[in-house]
Amino acid sequence: MNLTRRRAVLTSVAAAAAGLPILDDLAGKGASAAAAEAEFASNTALYSSGTYQEGVHWARRFRCGTRPDLLDNASGGSEPVRSTAVIAPHGGGIEGGTSELCLAIAGYTLTGAGATPPVPVAGVPQRDYWMFEGLASSSQLHVTSTNCDDPAALAVCAANLYAVSLHGFGPDTGPAKQILIGGRDQRLTRNLKAAFTRHGLTTGTGDPELEVTVTVAGSGSPLNGDDPANIVNRTRSAAGAQLEISTALRTAMFGDFDGAARRRETAGVGPVRQAHFWNGFVDAVRDAVDRHERGLDA
Repeated sequence: MNLTRRRAVLTSVAAAAAGLPILDDLAGKGASAAAAEAEFASNTALYSSGTYQEGVHWARRFRCGTRPDLLDNASGGSEPVRSTAVIAPHGGGIEGGTSELCLAIAGYTLTGAGATPPVPVAGVPQRDYWMFEGLASSSQLHVTSTNCDDPAALAVCAANLYAVSLHGFGPDTGPAKQILIGGRDQRLTRNLKAAFTRHGLTTGTGDPELEVTVTVAGSGSPLNGDDPANIVNRTRSAAGAQLEISTALRTAMFGDFDGAARRRETAGVGPVRQAHFWNGFVDAVRDAVDRHERGLDA
């Protein structure tokens, strides 16, 4: 089971103890962060290396649909402009759980594997998605988001106005269950922050087992995701939102976190509170994206 080697974030215990539901910059005030060194400087370098083979060591899945013409003549209201991509740059065994979250938020079932495509979920908008997944030697397959040059990722993000990227990190101290929100799209960041609270992923719940600390990364945070080169910001609006999800929170979403097949089968299913964390996260991101596409602010 790979819980993540990607990022180790030293967080502020004192701030967490104060019970603050939203902190200015949990990773940047009196704390430091270190990213695991990437084996390859870009996806192109990885794909051309000859060392790691597609279908053996890594895979990528994506959907870049063709949208119909935008037309809305209703005077009493308007439809949202569905144009948000969902991406997981380090899925599979690299940052476990992010592939499954990517498909669910994009409106697809998790059953698709191999040649079987995911199935659209009825009543949920389907969105473009892209994910790079480690199948083996996962720690060597991490390409940083700012160096992502995968053609499918570039096409998916460039075809959409907005994007949400899903990542995993492992805090050494502080609250175990954390979400760190970053990216260049400040309005989407605010909508995500508010949606997590609405859907029960917050502090002050009265149950320590349900506590989730949601943090908005400040400009000085090493995990703020605001670099224009970050793949999540390579959209038509030149902005997106990056979600860093702690290992403890991702693990709590699944009945069995050990391997992609078991995660697909047990997402939101388990003996304790997996449904609370899985459904809360997926529904919150869908909710925030919907409000964002309607032009609303939190």
